[in-house]
Amino acid sequence: MKALVVGASGLVGSHLMQSGQKRGWQMAGTSIGHKQEDLIALDMRDAPQVEKTVRSERPDVLFLTAFNPNVDECELHPQETRITNVEGNAHVIAAATALAIPLIYYSSDYVFDGSAGPYREADTPHPLSEYGRQKLDIERLLAEKFPASIIIRTTTVYGWEDLGKNFFCQVLHALERDEDRVVPTDQMSTPTFAPDLAEASFLLAERKATGIYHVAGPELMSRFVFAEAIAKAFDLPQDHLKPIATSALKQAAKRPLKGGLLCEKIRQTFPGWQSHSVADSLRILQSTDRR
Repeated sequence: MKALVVGASGLVGSHLMQSGQKRGWQMAGTSIGHKQEDLIALDMRDAPQVEKTVRSERPDVLFLTAFNPNVDECELHPQETRITNVEGNAHVIAAATALAIPLIYYSSDYVFDGSAGPYREADTPHPLSEYGRQKLDIERLLAEKFPASIIIRTTTVYGWEDLGKNFFCQVLHALERDEDRVVPTDQMSTPTFAPDLAEASFLLAERKATGIYHVAGPELMSRFVFAEAIAKAFDLPQDHLKPIATSALKQAAKRPLKGGLLCEKIRQTFPGWQSHSVADSLRILQSTDRR
């Protein structure tokens, strides 16, 4: 089996590359903002280039992870970020659709408003932010143009990555430098260990599943409690963690407060699949190389 990961230099994409290689898949990946010698340079905004790349690679499965994840940037610059997040993703979807290549797209619990989470797949989306609206627009495009695709919604994905952008890496690096880190106490989610997300992705791909699946961790917790767990696991002082209410952060985009995802559907589909607890996954991270 061969897979193409669009956005392979990011957190989710890099773990998909690692997981696929361990499973014996032939893996190809693309990148634009973080160039690597082993990745294909691809600008999703260039429709002919996208079509040429997908046709040339001709994968059995296409994993679509590329997305500008800066929630506030999306809010402040909706037209600019839509060029990549909506139009660019639409180019990839069109290329996969034309060649009938199974596609897995990664969405977010930000498609919900955070008034009644954690959420199931059948719950009605109602995004608060432009980021959430852009994610939902791609979900709706897939439902219309490529219903045989898979949409994976996930949340607060964490693990080692080269760019160190995810919440886990940011908190850890701040504490290691003895820097204060302001962390909201009222944003609830179900933190997701990146290797678990990658494993579930390949299970769904191999099953040739379709539709929406929630893939997340088993525990509902606040960002602050998650940060405390990171400090404890790496034996770092917790007094640099400064609790704050989300409203006091004055962020450009509204955040869903009661977020998180329920994952009964994927557990029913794959009874042997189990996501790691935060404590267990942090122990794994503590004992592995920072890659």
